[in-house]
Amino acid sequence: MALFLLVLTGACATEYKIIDQRSPNLTDYQQDQVYVLGCGDRVSIKVWGKDNLNTDAIVRPDGNISFPLIGDIQARGLRVEDLKEELNKRLRDYIFEPSVSVTVVDIKSQKIYILGEVSRPGEHDLIGPTDVLRAIAMAGGFTIYAKKDKIQIIRTEGNEKIKIKFNYDQVIRGINLNQNIMLRPGDVIIVP
Repeated sequence: MALFLLVLTGACATEYKIIDQRSPNLTDYQQDQVYVLGCGDRVSIKVWGKDNLNTDAIVRPDGNISFPLIGDIQARGLRVEDLKEELNKRLRDYIFEPSVSVTVVDIKSQKIYILGEVSRPGEHDLIGPTDVLRAIAMAGGFTIYAKKDKIQIIRTEGNEKIKIKFNYDQVIRGINLNQNIMLRPGDVIIVP
């Protein structure tokens, strides 16, 4: 039985890199990310002078969108500018000097997760630049049981799990403001 528990705890153990408010590396997690398209996002595509080609497309679960003349094109993981360039390139087979514009109409792929002692825990859309304070406000604020000085943000970067400590009381008093990091898609905020 002891061997089983040892194997079980070893298999479940996850190593986290701990970042707290005094860490010199905390500023590394403040940087904004460039927006890339993801599954569920809806884009509006317009071809100048070719109204019959203008369309709205949703990035499907396979990462593709469908476009007249071209068919399927990979969109997931591309910046809007990259998708525009790819559409222009492929349309050159059909149109002399195409001029394509791509606009993101509806963002559905960018999510953060807020768990624990907030009024509305769960999945929340990450529509624009959002820091930890804004995310807590999106979740309706704290319940009376929240431990505001023990908040953690869990972030995955490649194969590495990072745990960033956040002390709400310090931030609202203007202390260690750099811990109010910009969130990235997939971040999980835990309010014990």
